[in-house]
Amino acid sequence: MKTSRNNEASIPAEQYIAALDIGSNSFHFVLARQLGEHVQIIHCEKYRVKLAQGLDHNNVLSQEAIERGLSTLENLATTTQNINKKNFRAVATYTLRQAQNSGKFIQAASKVFPFNIEIISGHEEARLIYQGVAHHRQHNEQQLVIDIGGGSTECIIGEQYKVKALDSLNIGCVSYQQQFFQNGIISAQAFEQAIHQAKHQVESIAKRFKKLGWKHVIGTSGTIKAIVNIINYNQQIPHAITLKELNALKLQCLNFHHFDELLIEGLKESRRPVICAGLAILIALMEVLEISRLDYCQYALREGVLFEHIENNQHNNVRQRTITDFIERFNIDIPHALAVEQIAMKIFTAVKKAWQLHDNIYQELLQSAIKLHELGLDINTSGYQKHGQYIIEQADLPGFNQEQQKALAWLVGNQRKKITPLNDEQWSLLNVTNLEKLVIIIRLSALLSQQRHLDDDYLLAVSNTPKTLTLTFKEQWLFDRPIIDTELFYEKQAILSLNMRLTIKN
Repeated sequence: MKTSRNNEASIPAEQYIAALDIGSNSFHFVLARQLGEHVQIIHCEKYRVKLAQGLDHNNVLSQEAIERGLSTLENLATTTQNINKKNFRAVATYTLRQAQNSGKFIQAASKVFPFNIEIISGHEEARLIYQGVAHHRQHNEQQLVIDIGGGSTECIIGEQYKVKALDSLNIGCVSYQQQFFQNGIISAQAFEQAIHQAKHQVESIAKRFKKLGWKHVIGTSGTIKAIVNIINYNQQIPHAITLKELNALKLQCLNFHHFDELLIEGLKESRRPVICAGLAILIALMEVLEISRLDYCQYALREGVLFEHIENNQHNNVRQRTITDFIERFNIDIPHALAVEQIAMKIFTAVKKAWQLHDNIYQELLQSAIKLHELGLDINTSGYQKHGQYIIEQADLPGFNQEQQKALAWLVGNQRKKITPLNDEQWSLLNVTNLEKLVIIIRLSALLSQQRHLDDDYLLAVSNTPKTLTLTFKEQWLFDRPIIDTELFYEKQAILSLNMRLTIKN
């Protein structure tokens, strides 16, 4: 635990900002306060949960691992009860990404932990790690950031706050410990196999990363911190570590037969089980990427989540920037998207209260889906909605967690034609019924705007109850547009499948 407090009791509750990284090996919590444009970190804590040790070959998380995680969250809940929910963000990484029963964990966590838990993609994890490092150690030249976690390793190249390349590799100190150093046995063969396998993974990004290049290499998080501390033990001024020093540390580890016997100066007892696996991964990284020196930074994912959460609260929304980038990249018809959005927001504003769409994320998802609804148009005009859905499902969407990305893809993919039902078991943060209501708004807005007409006052009124929607049009408007009138007839049947009745008035 690291704490710095200064008259903390007098700080208004709304100034507290917190983040939680639910990692594969440890949970990392950080509490800060915002003083104007300055952020002061006042409390950090790490909980060693070893979640990944409970992940079996079928990617099912054991009940024992779930209970360890829930116990940690329950204890943390008592110390964070005064933090405003909008000022707390919790993200989960590799183990819950992989776990087939992650929904079970999230559902159980909601009963003991008062804050939402978002499962983020590997690329989103990498991006947030870089933001954490960039806020602590910023170079005007390109830098490579490496984070070896319990289940995955993130590599990112960036300059200042801008990410230029990133990847998340399925190599981690816990998973490699289980795979190559079984039963705690240390051997030259285990090291050789672990390094070889890690090299194979790192080679998939080597060409692309080395082509971009970098001037500085920075490592972060627990594995690299442990290695740096061992190499710099008793050094008054810590220095950047080298491959030669890593290989010397490997030879030192090989003097021992079992993890329990590892007595190396600077090595904490809690790190003994995973140090050899982490060392093998770092050696592979430095050899394949031809890294000569690596520095350490104490900021990582939790700080990246914290700083970005602050920026989002200041209306510098990362998700909005992502949507803007997609609009430019795919040459989307902006005037038409804005026309569709105008109709959608007229409907949304009218139904928001009765349909209980109060959470801001639903309006944001609605507007984002409309801006991207013609994303797949250049691929195939007859099935463009499904092409758009596929692109969104497979793309990197900075700022979106996995559930938000899945929802956005579904909204775009179901804007027209047959509606694919949602699976209730796949959702924990977003409400399925609310998503279905959003897709109704999108479908109607896109349908009414399909002929790209210029008049914008044809929809006179919108009224609704929880299970009905009535649209009142300007006289003769539908009569003059028989195609839209006919499609509205069929749309009534489609919307009925979502337990909603549509009524049209002229």
